[in-house]
Amino acid sequence: MSEPRLYLASASPRRRKLLAEAGIAFDPCIAPVDEERLSADFAGPLGLLGEHLARRKAQAAQQLLRESALDQDFMVLAADTTVLLEGTSLAKPASADEAAAMLRQLRGREHLVATGVALAGPAPAALVSATATTRVLMRPYTDDEISAYLATGDPMDKAGAYSIQHPHFHPVARIAGCHLGVIGLPLCIVATFLRGEPLPPACDAPDAEPQVVCCPWSSDCQAPLPGPEVIHASERLPGE
Repeated sequence: MSEPRLYLASASPRRRKLLAEAGIAFDPCIAPVDEERLSADFAGPLGLLGEHLARRKAQAAQQLLRESALDQDFMVLAADTTVLLEGTSLAKPASADEAAAMLRQLRGREHLVATGVALAGPAPAALVSATATTRVLMRPYTDDEISAYLATGDPMDKAGAYSIQHPHFHPVARIAGCHLGVIGLPLCIVATFLRGEPLPPACDAPDAEPQVVCCPWSSDCQAPLPGPEVIHASERLPGE
């Protein structure tokens, strides 16, 4: 019996690259959703906003596939990332000035990156979702560095106006949590949903290094990593 075809409900080149590098085959299937309205209507904690949006994106693509009858045996994967600074969500910047303001706000400070992941099957009620939350400390980059980074155009399609993996800017000093979640797709959660693989455990380590972790997907992950408690299986999120 063949495995269900996986569809990715995301246009993000970073998410597509992560899946491809992990050897996970997929086809794109993006159904339009009104993210602004969905965000405004969500009454739950902001740390679950990305997961809420991922669920709605997965369900929209699920409905599109069911109505098109192109595929009757499928799974839909979606993800969305929220950057939170002192309880405020920093969305994708609408202009270079807004991007610069965000980067100045984040400079030298700690914030949270919460990436929600959702997987839907062909049945309308088949839905599982989770959130990887990572604490991120930014380095004290200069205004000149901000200007140079803005000139690359990289900040404009990213929540919080930055990418942790940019080869020249390198905005992050350290993290606590899932490195791939900050990029935009925590593969540990994806593998748990698709293959039933356990979430990465803490490694055995000397007493002097109690926080060493074993993540098969990224050596840059740091404890604490997502655990089974973050998974919501076929249930409503608070605020939905």
